[in-house]
Amino acid sequence: MDNSPHIFFMGPQALQDRFWTEQAKTRAAELGYEVRLNTLPGKLAAGEWVEQLVGVEALLTTWGSPRLDETVLLQNQTLKIVGHVGGSVAGIVSQALYERGVKICTANTLMARTVAEWSLMMTMVGLRQLLSYAHFCVGGQALDWPRREGNLPPDEAVVGIWGYGDVAKAFIELLRPLHPRVIAVHDNFLTNEMAEAEGLQKIGLDELFATSDVIHCQTGLTTANKGRVGAAQLAAIKEGAVLVNCGRAPLIDEGALIAELQRCRFTAILDVFEEEPLPEDHPYHTLRNVILTPHCAGNGRDGRYLGLMLDEFDRFFRRQALETEVSLERAQAMTDSSLLRKG
Repeated sequence: MDNSPHIFFMGPQALQDRFWTEQAKTRAAELGYEVRLNTLPGKLAAGEWVEQLVGVEALLTTWGSPRLDETVLLQNQTLKIVGHVGGSVAGIVSQALYERGVKICTANTLMARTVAEWSLMMTMVGLRQLLSYAHFCVGGQALDWPRREGNLPPDEAVVGIWGYGDVAKAFIELLRPLHPRVIAVHDNFLTNEMAEAEGLQKIGLDELFATSDVIHCQTGLTTANKGRVGAAQLAAIKEGAVLVNCGRAPLIDEGALIAELQRCRFTAILDVFEEEPLPEDHPYHTLRNVILTPHCAGNGRDGRYLGLMLDEFDRFFRRQALETEVSLERAQAMTDSSLLRKG
Protein backbone atom coordinates (compact mmCIF):
# COMPACT_ATOMS: atom_id res chain seq x y z
CA MET A 1 0.00 0.00 0.00
CA ASP A 2 2.92 2.39 0.66
CA ASN A 3 3.73 2.48 -3.06
CA SER A 4 0.11 2.98 -4.10
CA PRO A 5 -0.40 6.09 -6.22
CA HIS A 6 -2.63 8.78 -4.74
CA ILE A 7 -5.96 7.95 -6.43
CA PHE A 8 -9.04 10.15 -6.06
CA PHE A 9 -12.54 9.40 -7.35
CA MET A 10 -14.12 12.81 -7.88
CA GLY A 11 -17.56 11.49 -8.84
CA PRO A 12 -20.63 12.94 -7.13
CA GLN A 13 -21.71 11.08 -4.01
CA ALA A 14 -25.01 10.20 -5.68
CA LEU A 15 -23.15 8.05 -8.25
CA GLN A 16 -20.57 6.42 -6.01
CA ASP A 17 -22.59 3.31 -5.19
CA ARG A 18 -23.21 2.81 -8.90
CA PHE A 19 -19.50 2.58 -9.67
CA TRP A 20 -17.64 1.87 -6.41
CA THR A 21 -19.04 -1.65 -6.35
CA GLU A 22 -17.81 -4.73 -4.54
CA GLN A 23 -16.21 -5.79 -7.81
CA ALA A 24 -14.34 -2.46 -8.02
CA LYS A 25 -13.29 -2.66 -4.37
CA THR A 26 -11.98 -6.18 -4.89
CA ARG A 27 -9.98 -5.12 -7.93
CA ALA A 28 -8.50 -2.16 -6.04
CA ALA A 29 -7.44 -4.48 -3.23
CA GLU A 30 -5.88 -6.93 -5.68
CA LEU A 31 -3.81 -4.12 -7.19
CA GLY A 32 -2.85 -2.76 -3.78
CA TYR A 33 -4.64 0.52 -4.47
CA GLU A 34 -6.35 2.80 -1.99
CA VAL A 35 -9.03 4.94 -3.62
CA ARG A 36 -10.11 8.12 -1.86
CA LEU A 37 -13.74 9.01 -2.54
CA ASN A 38 -15.21 12.48 -2.80
CA THR A 39 -16.98 13.30 0.47
CA LEU A 40 -18.20 16.80 -0.42
CA PRO A 41 -21.99 16.97 -0.89
CA GLY A 42 -23.79 18.47 -3.84
CA LYS A 43 -22.47 19.94 -7.07
CA LEU A 44 -19.23 21.85 -6.54
CA ALA A 45 -17.94 24.88 -8.39
CA ALA A 46 -14.67 24.38 -10.25
CA GLY A 47 -12.66 26.24 -7.61
CA GLU A 48 -14.02 24.06 -4.81
CA TRP A 49 -12.21 21.04 -6.25
CA VAL A 50 -8.77 22.66 -6.08
CA GLU A 51 -7.75 21.50 -2.62
CA GLN A 52 -9.20 18.04 -3.20
CA LEU A 53 -6.71 17.46 -6.02
CA VAL A 54 -3.53 18.39 -4.16
CA GLY A 55 -1.03 15.54 -4.58
CA VAL A 56 -3.37 13.40 -6.69
CA GLU A 57 -1.50 11.25 -9.24
CA ALA A 58 -4.39 9.22 -10.72
CA LEU A 59 -7.86 10.66 -11.04
CA LEU A 60 -11.18 8.88 -11.56
CA THR A 61 -13.92 11.01 -13.10
CA THR A 62 -17.50 10.36 -14.16
CA TRP A 63 -20.71 12.20 -14.98
CA GLY A 64 -20.89 15.30 -12.82
CA SER A 65 -17.13 15.73 -12.59
CA PRO A 66 -15.85 19.16 -13.70
CA ARG A 67 -13.75 20.00 -16.73
CA LEU A 68 -10.11 19.52 -15.77
CA ASP A 69 -8.75 22.93 -16.72
CA GLU A 70 -6.16 25.16 -15.09
CA THR A 71 -8.71 26.45 -12.56
CA VAL A 72 -9.42 22.97 -11.21
CA LEU A 73 -5.77 21.88 -11.42
CA LEU A 74 -4.42 25.09 -9.88
CA GLN A 75 -2.67 23.38 -6.96
CA ASN A 76 -1.95 20.05 -8.64
CA GLN A 77 1.44 19.37 -10.21
CA THR A 78 1.39 15.57 -9.78
CA LEU A 79 -1.46 14.33 -11.97
CA LYS A 80 -0.29 11.70 -14.45
CA ILE A 81 -3.40 9.86 -15.60
CA VAL A 82 -7.19 10.28 -15.70
CA GLY A 83 -9.58 7.33 -15.94
CA HIS A 84 -13.11 8.33 -16.93
CA VAL A 85 -15.70 6.03 -15.36
CA GLY A 86 -18.16 6.58 -18.19
CA GLY A 87 -18.15 7.22 -21.93
CA SER A 88 -17.39 10.56 -23.55
CA VAL A 89 -14.55 12.63 -22.10
CA ALA A 90 -15.40 15.75 -24.12
CA GLY A 91 -16.80 17.53 -21.07
CA ILE A 92 -13.90 16.45 -18.83
CA VAL A 93 -10.71 17.14 -20.75
CA SER A 94 -9.11 20.44 -21.71
CA GLN A 95 -6.25 21.57 -23.89
CA ALA A 96 -4.30 22.35 -20.72
CA LEU A 97 -4.66 18.77 -19.51
CA TYR A 98 -3.12 17.38 -22.68
CA GLU A 99 -0.40 20.03 -22.68
CA ARG A 100 0.63 18.76 -19.23
CA GLY A 101 1.16 15.32 -20.75
CA VAL A 102 -1.60 13.70 -18.67
CA LYS A 103 -2.86 10.41 -20.12
CA ILE A 104 -6.63 10.17 -20.64
CA CYS A 105 -8.48 6.84 -20.57
CA THR A 106 -12.16 5.99 -20.65
CA ALA A 107 -14.48 3.04 -20.08
CA ASN A 108 -16.20 3.99 -23.32
CA THR A 109 -15.24 0.73 -25.04
CA LEU A 110 -17.10 -1.27 -22.39
CA MET A 111 -20.15 0.98 -22.56
CA ALA A 112 -19.98 0.86 -26.35
CA ARG A 113 -20.30 -2.92 -26.33
CA THR A 114 -23.53 -2.60 -24.34
CA VAL A 115 -24.93 0.07 -26.66
CA ALA A 116 -23.95 -2.06 -29.66
CA GLU A 117 -25.93 -5.01 -28.28
CA TRP A 118 -28.98 -2.77 -27.86
CA SER A 119 -28.48 -1.52 -31.41
CA LEU A 120 -28.32 -5.04 -32.78
CA MET A 121 -31.53 -5.93 -30.98
CA MET A 122 -33.29 -2.89 -32.41
CA THR A 123 -31.95 -3.63 -35.87
CA MET A 124 -33.74 -6.97 -35.82
CA VAL A 125 -36.87 -5.45 -34.28
CA GLY A 126 -36.89 -2.96 -37.13
CA LEU A 127 -36.08 -5.35 -39.97
CA ARG A 128 -38.76 -7.76 -38.81
CA GLN A 129 -41.20 -4.83 -38.46
CA LEU A 130 -42.19 -6.13 -35.05
CA LEU A 131 -44.04 -2.97 -34.10
CA SER A 132 -46.46 -3.29 -37.01
CA TYR A 133 -48.00 -6.61 -35.99
CA ALA A 134 -46.99 -7.64 -32.45
CA HIS A 135 -49.15 -7.31 -29.35
CA PHE A 136 -47.19 -6.01 -26.35
CA CYS A 137 -49.59 -5.27 -23.48
CA VAL A 138 -53.17 -4.86 -22.36
CA GLY A 139 -54.61 -1.91 -24.24
CA GLY A 140 -52.14 -2.23 -27.09
CA GLN A 141 -52.95 -3.02 -30.69
CA ALA A 142 -54.34 -6.42 -31.61
CA LEU A 143 -52.22 -8.99 -33.41
CA ASP A 144 -52.06 -7.94 -37.07
CA TRP A 145 -51.91 -11.20 -39.03
CA PRO A 146 -51.90 -9.71 -42.56
CA ARG A 147 -48.78 -7.59 -41.83
CA ARG A 148 -46.67 -10.44 -40.48
CA GLU A 149 -45.07 -11.15 -43.87
CA GLY A 150 -43.29 -7.82 -44.31
CA ASN A 151 -39.93 -8.88 -42.91
CA LEU A 152 -36.68 -7.88 -44.59
CA PRO A 153 -33.87 -10.43 -44.06
CA PRO A 154 -30.60 -8.89 -42.81
CA ASP A 155 -28.67 -10.21 -45.82
CA GLU A 156 -30.92 -8.15 -48.10
CA ALA A 157 -30.70 -4.97 -46.01
CA VAL A 158 -28.59 -1.84 -46.22
CA VAL A 159 -27.61 -0.90 -42.67
CA GLY A 160 -26.48 2.72 -42.45
CA ILE A 161 -24.42 4.05 -39.53
CA TRP A 162 -23.72 7.70 -38.83
CA GLY A 163 -20.49 7.59 -36.83
CA TYR A 164 -17.40 5.42 -36.57
CA GLY A 165 -16.45 5.56 -32.91
CA ASP A 166 -16.38 2.84 -30.29
CA VAL A 167 -20.13 2.17 -30.49
CA ALA A 168 -20.20 1.88 -34.27
CA LYS A 169 -17.14 -0.37 -34.35
CA ALA A 170 -18.59 -2.69 -31.70
CA PHE A 171 -21.94 -2.70 -33.51
CA ILE A 172 -20.35 -3.58 -36.85
CA GLU A 173 -18.55 -6.49 -35.18
CA LEU A 174 -21.88 -7.84 -33.88
CA LEU A 175 -23.63 -7.14 -37.17
CA ARG A 176 -21.22 -8.98 -39.47
CA PRO A 177 -22.49 -12.53 -38.70
CA LEU A 178 -25.88 -11.45 -40.10
CA HIS A 179 -24.16 -10.65 -43.43
CA PRO A 180 -25.97 -7.40 -44.31
CA ARG A 181 -26.02 -6.67 -48.03
CA VAL A 182 -24.27 -3.37 -47.32
CA ILE A 183 -22.90 -1.71 -44.18
CA ALA A 184 -22.74 1.97 -45.07
CA VAL A 185 -20.96 4.48 -42.84
CA HIS A 186 -20.75 8.25 -42.76
CA ASP A 187 -17.92 9.60 -40.61
CA ASN A 188 -14.97 11.92 -41.11
CA PHE A 189 -12.61 9.59 -39.22
CA LEU A 190 -13.29 6.74 -41.65
CA THR A 191 -10.93 6.97 -44.61
CA ASN A 192 -11.59 5.33 -47.97
CA GLU A 193 -8.70 2.96 -47.31
CA MET A 194 -10.11 1.96 -43.91
CA ALA A 195 -13.58 1.44 -45.41
CA GLU A 196 -12.22 -0.80 -48.14
CA ALA A 197 -10.15 -2.82 -45.68
CA GLU A 198 -13.16 -3.32 -43.38
CA GLY A 199 -15.64 -4.08 -46.16
CA LEU A 200 -17.67 -0.94 -45.47
CA GLN A 201 -19.21 1.55 -47.87
CA LYS A 202 -18.23 5.13 -47.04
CA ILE A 203 -20.99 7.50 -48.14
CA GLY A 204 -22.34 10.99 -47.52
CA LEU A 205 -24.89 11.69 -44.82
CA ASP A 206 -27.70 12.54 -47.25
CA GLU A 207 -27.09 9.34 -49.21
CA LEU A 208 -27.03 7.31 -46.00
CA PHE A 209 -30.49 8.53 -45.02
CA ALA A 210 -31.89 8.04 -48.52
CA THR A 211 -30.60 4.53 -49.19
CA SER A 212 -30.51 2.67 -45.85
CA ASP A 213 -33.14 0.22 -44.65
CA VAL A 214 -32.00 0.78 -41.06
CA ILE A 215 -30.32 4.04 -40.08
CA HIS A 216 -28.32 4.23 -36.85
CA CYS A 217 -27.29 7.56 -35.30
CA GLN A 218 -24.18 6.66 -33.31
CA THR A 219 -22.03 9.74 -33.76
CA GLY A 220 -20.95 12.18 -31.06
CA LEU A 221 -22.96 15.31 -30.32
CA THR A 222 -20.64 18.15 -31.33
CA THR A 223 -21.31 21.72 -32.41
CA ALA A 224 -20.95 20.61 -36.03
CA ASN A 225 -23.36 17.68 -35.65
CA LYS A 226 -26.09 19.33 -33.56
CA GLY A 227 -29.30 19.50 -35.61
CA ARG A 228 -27.48 18.28 -38.72
CA VAL A 229 -30.34 15.93 -39.62
CA GLY A 230 -33.37 17.98 -40.56
CA ALA A 231 -36.44 17.91 -42.78
CA ALA A 232 -34.54 17.16 -45.99
CA GLN A 233 -32.77 14.05 -44.67
CA LEU A 234 -35.89 12.78 -42.88
CA ALA A 235 -38.08 13.23 -45.97
CA ALA A 236 -35.60 11.15 -47.97
CA ILE A 237 -35.93 8.09 -45.71
CA LYS A 238 -37.37 5.13 -47.59
CA GLU A 239 -40.88 3.88 -47.01
CA GLY A 240 -40.77 1.13 -44.39
CA ALA A 241 -37.26 1.98 -43.19
CA VAL A 242 -36.19 2.26 -39.56
CA LEU A 243 -34.44 5.18 -37.85
CA VAL A 244 -32.59 4.28 -34.64
CA ASN A 245 -31.10 6.95 -32.37
CA CYS A 246 -29.04 5.92 -29.37
CA GLY A 247 -26.56 8.78 -29.83
CA ARG A 248 -28.09 12.03 -28.66
CA ALA A 249 -31.48 13.56 -29.47
CA PRO A 250 -30.16 16.96 -30.70
CA LEU A 251 -28.44 15.24 -33.63
CA ILE A 252 -31.90 15.33 -35.22
CA ASP A 253 -34.25 18.31 -35.45
CA GLU A 254 -37.06 17.16 -33.16
CA GLY A 255 -39.82 19.20 -34.79
CA ALA A 256 -38.94 17.88 -38.24
CA LEU A 257 -38.78 14.32 -36.91
CA ILE A 258 -42.21 14.52 -35.30
CA ALA A 259 -43.72 15.97 -38.47
CA GLU A 260 -42.23 13.21 -40.61
CA LEU A 261 -43.23 10.44 -38.19
CA GLN A 262 -46.81 11.67 -38.28
CA ARG A 263 -46.84 10.66 -41.95
CA CYS A 264 -46.25 7.04 -40.81
CA ARG A 265 -43.80 6.25 -43.62
CA PHE A 266 -41.09 4.76 -41.40
CA THR A 267 -40.47 3.59 -37.85
CA ALA A 268 -38.31 5.37 -35.28
CA ILE A 269 -36.67 3.65 -32.31
CA LEU A 270 -35.44 6.24 -29.83
CA ASP A 271 -33.42 5.90 -26.64
CA VAL A 272 -32.52 9.58 -26.23
CA PHE A 273 -34.65 12.71 -26.01
CA GLU A 274 -34.36 16.50 -25.95
CA GLU A 275 -35.85 16.50 -22.45
CA GLU A 276 -35.25 13.61 -20.05
CA PRO A 277 -37.25 12.05 -18.52
CA LEU A 278 -39.53 12.33 -21.53
CA PRO A 279 -42.67 14.32 -20.58
CA GLU A 280 -45.86 12.28 -20.48
CA ASP A 281 -47.58 14.67 -22.88
CA HIS A 282 -44.84 14.48 -25.51
CA PRO A 283 -46.09 13.78 -29.08
CA TYR A 284 -43.94 10.65 -29.29
CA HIS A 285 -46.38 8.92 -26.95
CA THR A 286 -49.18 9.33 -29.51
CA LEU A 287 -47.34 7.83 -32.48
CA ARG A 288 -47.82 4.14 -33.28
CA ASN A 289 -44.71 3.94 -35.44
CA VAL A 290 -42.36 4.83 -32.58
CA ILE A 291 -40.58 2.62 -30.02
CA LEU A 292 -39.21 4.41 -26.97
CA THR A 293 -36.70 3.22 -24.37
CA PRO A 294 -35.67 5.34 -21.34
CA HIS A 295 -32.03 6.19 -22.23
CA CYS A 296 -30.89 2.73 -21.21
CA ALA A 297 -28.99 1.47 -24.27
CA GLY A 298 -25.70 1.69 -22.38
CA ASN A 299 -26.88 0.24 -19.09
CA GLY A 300 -25.69 -3.13 -17.85
CA ARG A 301 -21.93 -3.05 -17.35
CA ASP A 302 -21.70 0.09 -15.18
CA GLY A 303 -20.26 -1.82 -12.22
CA ARG A 304 -17.20 -2.79 -14.27
CA TYR A 305 -16.18 0.68 -15.44
CA LEU A 306 -14.14 1.68 -12.40
CA GLY A 307 -12.27 -1.62 -12.27
CA LEU A 308 -11.39 -1.23 -15.94
CA MET A 309 -9.88 2.18 -15.21
CA LEU A 310 -7.92 0.79 -12.26
CA ASP A 311 -6.47 -1.80 -14.66
CA GLU A 312 -5.38 1.05 -16.91
CA PHE A 313 -3.73 2.76 -13.94
CA ASP A 314 -1.88 -0.48 -13.24
CA ARG A 315 -0.62 -0.65 -16.82
CA PHE A 316 0.44 2.97 -16.71
CA PHE A 317 2.42 2.73 -13.48
CA ARG A 318 4.02 -0.49 -14.74
CA ARG A 319 4.97 1.42 -17.93
CA GLN A 320 2.86 -0.84 -20.12
CA ALA A 321 0.79 0.20 -23.15
CA LEU A 322 -2.66 1.59 -22.38
CA GLU A 323 -5.72 0.01 -23.97
CA THR A 324 -8.32 2.79 -23.75
CA GLU A 325 -6.30 5.98 -24.21
CA VAL A 326 -8.10 8.90 -25.88
CA SER A 327 -6.29 11.47 -28.00
CA LEU A 328 -7.30 15.13 -27.95
CA GLU A 329 -8.61 14.85 -31.51
CA ARG A 330 -10.79 11.90 -30.58
CA ALA A 331 -12.00 13.57 -27.38
CA GLN A 332 -13.14 16.60 -29.35
CA ALA A 333 -15.29 14.37 -31.59
CA MET A 334 -17.11 12.78 -28.65
CA THR A 335 -20.43 13.96 -27.24
CA ASP A 336 -20.23 17.33 -25.51
CA SER A 337 -22.85 17.29 -22.76
CA SER A 338 -22.95 21.08 -22.64
CA LEU A 339 -24.90 20.94 -25.92
CA LEU A 340 -27.72 19.02 -24.24
CA ARG A 341 -30.79 20.78 -22.89
CA LYS A 342 -30.51 21.29 -19.14
CA GLY A 343 -33.32 20.94 -16.69
